[in-house]
Amino acid sequence: MILFSERQALLLQLLSEVDHATTGSDLAALLGVSSRTLRYDISRINGVTKIEIVEATSKGYRINRPLYNDFLARNSQLATQLDHHERILLYLLSTPSTDVYDIMRDCFLSESVTRAALQRLRAQVELHQLELQVKGSSVHLSGAEISFRRLLGDLVHNAMDVVVGQREKISRYLPDVNLSDVSDVLASLTRERDLEIDDIRMDNAVVNLAICLQRNCFPIDSEAAPSAVLNPVTSEFSEALLGTLGSRFPERPLSSPDEEYVRALVGVALDPHAEGTAQETMRTSVSDVTGRCLDETISHFNLQVEREKLYESVSGHVERLALQTRALPYFRNTLQESLRSRSPFLYDVAVYLADRLSRALGITFSDDEIGLLAIYLGLYSRPVNADDHAVSAVVICPRYQTLRDWLLAGLVEHFGNRLQIVDLVSTKEEADEQDCDLVISTTDESSRTHPCVQISALLSDLDFSAVDAALLRAAKAKSRARIAESVRRFLDPELFFTGVAPKGSDEAIGFMCDALEEKGIVPPEFRDSVLLRETYSPTAFARRFAVPHAMDFLAHRTKVAVLIPDSPIGWESADISLVLMLAINGDDYDDFIHFYQPLISLLYDSRLYSEIRKVRTFEEFMNFLDNELSETE
Repeated sequence: MILFSERQALLLQLLSEVDHATTGSDLAALLGVSSRTLRYDISRINGVTKIEIVEATSKGYRINRPLYNDFLARNSQLATQLDHHERILLYLLSTPSTDVYDIMRDCFLSESVTRAALQRLRAQVELHQLELQVKGSSVHLSGAEISFRRLLGDLVHNAMDVVVGQREKISRYLPDVNLSDVSDVLASLTRERDLEIDDIRMDNAVVNLAICLQRNCFPIDSEAAPSAVLNPVTSEFSEALLGTLGSRFPERPLSSPDEEYVRALVGVALDPHAEGTAQETMRTSVSDVTGRCLDETISHFNLQVEREKLYESVSGHVERLALQTRALPYFRNTLQESLRSRSPFLYDVAVYLADRLSRALGITFSDDEIGLLAIYLGLYSRPVNADDHAVSAVVICPRYQTLRDWLLAGLVEHFGNRLQIVDLVSTKEEADEQDCDLVISTTDESSRTHPCVQISALLSDLDFSAVDAALLRAAKAKSRARIAESVRRFLDPELFFTGVAPKGSDEAIGFMCDALEEKGIVPPEFRDSVLLRETYSPTAFARRFAVPHAMDFLAHRTKVAVLIPDSPIGWESADISLVLMLAINGDDYDDFIHFYQPLISLLYDSRLYSEIRKVRTFEEFMNFLDNELSETE
């Protein structure tokens, strides 16, 4: 087995995410180490793998992708080194009542290291409603069994995000149950019954069942076992599942409470149904509250929605979530990170909705659950000003029988909402007098004041292609102009900070909130709203940058405060080297979202992010954004 340190695994992951070379200084900054330590890690990676996976080039370091992919294919047993407190935590999960000396013996640790690790573990287990008591040499981890399972589920969840050594990490937490075996059981049963279960539900059910089997020696408390109303389909499926699990895992028999728990998992986590059949949603107090929260969210963000579909989908989801919160120790949405990075506007809408639902129903929403809300919102809603993306055009076409009607109908049918035709004229002089983004001409005359594309009035395939390309160019130019205006409006030299070294995310947020409040941009309650937003979903992205902002539109004026710290800031589980605090006034939100999305996309590019971190003056920062944001769109 090949062992990497956590930092070396992260280094490989960072390099595997980009296709270009990254300078040593930038890599060292991202990892929070010296250049010397970086060179040591690269040397060790290449040494233990016996091939040059990480290449040094004139432009920096890059991963040799063919060698890397071949290495991963040939070496399934990659691993990261187990640190002391994780080793002890795994020991306590299987032996909750023990003593310091048994831990020392079985984990090969000294007494001082063992006691220090136990001290660190206390806060971690308390987050899962468990209590770690150390009295003299006695060690006892206590709490409800569902809390133990949630802790185990959290460990598995974190392991799923790892690129290097993922399989080995999961096998540490589930040593007696292979996830692929559980997956095979579920897949076989659903195929035999022609049932449909979506991928996210299936993946989560597999892990939850595996946790149940792994913990079979610690039966769930009978009063804590959730109950679910099963229809004939789910009832038959759950009994078949229990029988098959008993045959496949005879050495891990389930207690009666755990059998009831598995039945609840089938009803709550899997929700199997015959393909093509609609799921009937009962009207309940939960769905009524959900409807009111959706009304508030739609009004707040000025959305257009397919009301019936959105309300039915979200209400059904929240009904299931009320059960899942009690029943499932593990839930993961594999789309969550891409939704945060590629659709930050929708994700913020989902966070706002989650806050309203949480206040009204007392349901806790994880990042993964918020991601599912974002999916429903994306499917059935859009901003009211979505048509602003349409390119306005004047069409030059001489009057001749029904030619104009033919041309107009063809353009509207083919390009739909992408094209807004503001006028039909006969000459270029008339077109030049119009305010538009593009001129479409069926004559040999081109506009002198607007971008122009020449086509045939009969609209051949070549003509459609020419108009399509012209629309793309015009839309990009329109977006660039809007972004340039936003950069000038929202950035302020008095809110640009370098040479500062906050010790953590709270200190960084406090520093930037103070600056905004001193300039009269935000009210005092802005700070609490920013911290509340962080509790739902930390605003750190890609382990590189953070974009903290308030839950509500509290700012008197829309501004973006910028902090480039002297050293990385610990932000949840990431080390952040750039902070952009958004203070948004509701009147500016429609304009701001056109700036927000390309900004996030820009910072996800590790090469551009590395360049922006080198900026030291406001003028350099403005010029960089003006150039690069235009290209991002």
